[in-house]
Amino acid sequence: MGPTAIGKTDLAMQLSDKMPVKIISVDSVQIYKFLDIGSGKPNPDTLKAYPHDLVDILEPQENYSTARFQKDCIRSIKDAFESNKLPILVGGTMMYFDHLIHGISNLPSVEKELRIDLENEFSLNGNEKMHKYLSEIDEESAAKIHKNDTQRIKRAIEVFKATGKKFSELQKQHQKVIDKTISSSNLLQFAIRPDDKNLHREKIAIRFRKMIEEGLVQEVENILNLEGMSKESQSMKSVGYRQVCEFLDGEVSLDVMITKAINSTRQLSKRQMTWLKSWQNINFLETQPNLSQIVQDFITRH
Repeated sequence: MGPTAIGKTDLAMQLSDKMPVKIISVDSVQIYKFLDIGSGKPNPDTLKAYPHDLVDILEPQENYSTARFQKDCIRSIKDAFESNKLPILVGGTMMYFDHLIHGISNLPSVEKELRIDLENEFSLNGNEKMHKYLSEIDEESAAKIHKNDTQRIKRAIEVFKATGKKFSELQKQHQKVIDKTISSSNLLQFAIRPDDKNLHREKIAIRFRKMIEEGLVQEVENILNLEGMSKESQSMKSVGYRQVCEFLDGEVSLDVMITKAINSTRQLSKRQMTWLKSWQNINFLETQPNLSQIVQDFITRH
């Protein structure tokens, strides 16, 4: 685990050179086909040399839930054990990690018609108004969910509309379900953190500008031209892609878009570190050349 642009994927690949492992991606953007440059996805040659489960498994038009990730990830973990390989989960989508390790609240399902109605409401009103609506019906949930997090805002509202009860209250009442594959495993948790915050902030800026040079704007244009795609699709709500959509719509200039994307990525990194600071049973690692050997030695001892 760790913040964006910290070197998690490189570490996983280095470990793959040292021991029999299966790399499993925990990234809510790399799951999508064609979202390559902006997600920091390893290139095709690298993925061929170091296969990653849960990369390129969805079309950009599709939605994906935490519950579905849990099922997909558990299946990959079981496959790893059956192949006598060590599953290594690598990524920065902290909610995926949280629900996988600590379980998902067994909340009521929602009728398809209600979800369609809610999709229409979001298309009509936009995230900001819907987040404001959530704050009126469930202030606690709204305070925890960022106004750009469309998926979680929808989930909180749809549960309220389906049950008449606040999402935050139902989460407390419902027991979390933890898969026995996780609960019975010897789980070792590592997080890479930057030893120099200013240097990491600059690294984020350099990384995004490189994405622009490599053709991120054209990548987004190509994706938006796919049948059934729009800037409101879940895949286009992620950091970087969202700002490029604004640029393509003429809402901001190229320079403003780049600045906004860099700032949003830095904010994402900060949120990721906030999650990790409160994480239980985690081993923090500083960025250093022999990191893979340190992790391998730790794994061998345990």
